[in-house]
Amino acid sequence: MTTESAEMTPENPKKIDEMAKYGALWRINNFAANYNFERLMALGMCEVMIPIFRSLGIVDEKLAEGLKRHMVFYNTNPYPGAMIMGVMAAMEEAKANDDSLPAETINDFKIAMMGPFAGMGDSLFWATWHPIVLTISAYMAVKYSMLGFFLSYLIAVEAILGTYYPFIWGVKFGTNIVEQIRTSQLLAQLTTGAKVVAMTVAGVMIATLLQISTSVVLFQTSAKGSGVALQGILDGIMPGLLSLGVLFLVYWLLRKKLSPIVVVLILMVLTVALKTLGWIG
Repeated sequence: MTTESAEMTPENPKKIDEMAKYGALWRINNFAANYNFERLMALGMCEVMIPIFRSLGIVDEKLAEGLKRHMVFYNTNPYPGAMIMGVMAAMEEAKANDDSLPAETINDFKIAMMGPFAGMGDSLFWATWHPIVLTISAYMAVKYSMLGFFLSYLIAVEAILGTYYPFIWGVKFGTNIVEQIRTSQLLAQLTTGAKVVAMTVAGVMIATLLQISTSVVLFQTSAKGSGVALQGILDGIMPGLLSLGVLFLVYWLLRKKLSPIVVVLILMVLTVALKTLGWIG
């Protein structure tokens, strides 16, 4: 009996070694750099699987088939999406020991899960965690604190831990862990919670960073100290009312299908005009 046939026996199955796992992890933290507009993250996904195939001893035609298998369209969030890659590694390990496992099963699972994981990851990381960290960092930096610089590196820590644990769990538990997450409605709960937090953070950012006041005085006469400050009336209605008004103005302009660049130009012209007229402080 040859060594190759012995490796495929149930008593001595092919296993992914630890170095291959860390090789895949290294590629996960860089795989979005392979982004292209035809298949998006497919090339990065294919690159992640290379050390897995090497560890399993897959060569020649089967290697070519495996690489082509992971060159199909793929797009998801890189952090929770690392769990999908871990499951892909586990499924490739299963296929290396049992060639009867259909290749379509691997791609079908990947395609089915990339959408839900993208929705959760984008809401949790791009729309919530990153804005919170960078807003606090920018505010501290404006206040001349070096802590703002170091705080921004929490995103780098998140990038490492956010791919390491999901990938390892995916390899260890295979399709079971993903199915448990999907059936437990955890994805939907996390997405909803992230949206709530994101909206809260957006409100805090507007109130804290967008400070607008008016110097207009109503009913002013020649008498000293006469008139009523419009800003005082607005603050009595709701502090930060002008900032909120600008928010709704931007929202309305965007709903009119104007590009963000045009909206920024409109805000610049309005700011210069109102400042020249002395209507804003």
